[in-house]
Amino acid sequence: QEVCEARGCSWCPTDVANAPWCFFPEDTPYGYSLGGNTEETAKGWRVTLNKRQALSLFGDDISPVVLEVEFQTKDRLRFRLYDPNKERFEVPLKIDSPGVTANEANYEVEF
Repeated sequence: QEVCEARGCSWCPTDVANAPWCFFPEDTPYGYSLGGNTEETAKGWRVTLNKRQALSLFGDDISPVVLEVEFQTKDRLRFRLYDPNKERFEVPLKIDSPGVTANEANYEVEF
């Protein structure tokens, strides 16, 4: 806990399995924030994320980044992060998706 808080992080013990106890606070200068409209698509949602500040933990950060969320089955969610300004290779993996709505899914998505 001391090491966590010394880094400026938040400490919150939990009984939830595999959930982190140490994490960046909501007002951290690191990471990304919603940068535009949350757009509903035929299969889910698309949102643009913008880098919060010039600070970087890992270097070579991309901004903006697009997050696409696809409700594939009642128990499977697919998300994809990509640079909207530069094409990249993606493995041509075909996954059949019957497509469900958020109301039919056994999980919730929040932005």
